[in-house]
Amino acid sequence: MISNAITIFRTLLTIPLFALLAYGAGDFGWTPLALFLGAGLLDMVDGKVARARNETSAFGAMIDLVGDRLLTFAAVLGLIVGGDVAGVQLIAGIIIVARDLVVASLNEALPGKLGPRVGTLEKIKIAAAFAALTLLIAPSTFEQQQMAGIAALWLAAAFTVLTVAGYWMAALREFAKS
Repeated sequence: MISNAITIFRTLLTIPLFALLAYGAGDFGWTPLALFLGAGLLDMVDGKVARARNETSAFGAMIDLVGDRLLTFAAVLGLIVGGDVAGVQLIAGIIIVARDLVVASLNEALPGKLGPRVGTLEKIKIAAAFAALTLLIAPSTFEQQQMAGIAALWLAAAFTVLTVAGYWMAALREFAKS
């Protein structure tokens, strides 16, 4: 299936992305940003290809989710290890990464009960995280770029907390039923 090959390829892009962010010390210019944006673009493409070619499957949905999570982990953890997200900003980065672990755990504990929850808050969180990571990964091109990236990271973290609260409330309702 072509769509699954695209998803696997974009997932593999997270390896050099993490390595360049964590250990590249800024020596690779625009390459990490190209990898991040390329993986993001392929995330849109793989789903469209799967639907157009009637290749949708449970396996494809699963590896798409894994690819999404690994892209977030690689970018955030690479920025942390590389020292681009440090100090109090670590809290925002950890919140964003931890969210995926919490949601995955809740979905594992309550299979099929929580369902996908892509509402307005989730879309804002995704957009803020994508903007933050883009600004933080890109070589500095304007004076306030780092500050804008950190502000967007905190915005993403705030919306992450709100969306996790929604998952927790839904999970608690399900736990109360059993």
